[in-house]
Amino acid sequence: DNEDPVINCPGDLSVNTDPGQNTATVNYATPAGTDNCPGVSTALTAGLGSGANFPLGLTTETYTATDAAGNTASCSFDITVSDGEMPMISCPADITVNNDPGLCGAVVTYTPPVGTDNTAGAITTQTAGLGSGATFPVGTTTETYLVTDAAGNTASCSFTVTVIDNENPTIACPADITVNNDPGLCSAVVSYTAPTGGDNCPAAVTTQTAGLGSGATFPVGVTTETYLVTDAAGNTASCSFTITVNDNENPTIACPANITVNSDPGQNTAVVTYS
Repeated sequence: DNEDPVINCPGDLSVNTDPGQNTATVNYATPAGTDNCPGVSTALTAGLGSGANFPLGLTTETYTATDAAGNTASCSFDITVSDGEMPMISCPADITVNNDPGLCGAVVTYTPPVGTDNTAGAITTQTAGLGSGATFPVGTTTETYLVTDAAGNTASCSFTVTVIDNENPTIACPADITVNNDPGLCSAVVSYTAPTGGDNCPAAVTTQTAGLGSGATFPVGVTTETYLVTDAAGNTASCSFTITVNDNENPTIACPANITVNSDPGQNTAVVTYS
């Protein structure tokens, strides 16, 4: 018997990993050899066999048929296991904090998320934001993390870090001012250095909310000057001082000239009229 047996393998197979696993259980129809004479046997000579857990990548299955005379024939097919499962990543909840004293921001620390996957080799990277322990500016910053597995599958998550400016601005007014009236006027021109507010963040605006302002003509009496500073977050502070104008100028008076008249007839007096 010099006739080789005959054996036919199934076609190549491509499957994804089983959920949560880095392998796949693969079942296929096991080939069986045939021959012109009885007594042929079929054996798996390479690979894992039907029903086994196949690793990621390509595994070649080879079957060999041997007849009673020792003639052989073999066939092969490939089983390819791909990682089609996305990795997983979970970000912390959104974070809201107040600014650090005197700063237009806050140092914020959190636990950076780390992605997981059904296979080894997943890498987590930060793709947006500042990272744990950084000084975050007032406002909202979005933190985004991306995990990429060995097969190139990706997943991402995001959360926000919000820093609230709850620090009031500061403002200091000059001391109260007292002056005399300008000569001949019931007032005085008064100049002073207008206060300017400061804040932990830029863009604070200072406005005068009461009074006349530096360089104005202030009337005799007390005038209250009030200044208000408002920061970008709407926090406010104010200060006030007074400007007092005293009238220290004496009035003036002029009498008419001396008057000489005769007594009224038959009287030892005289009726005298004057302005």
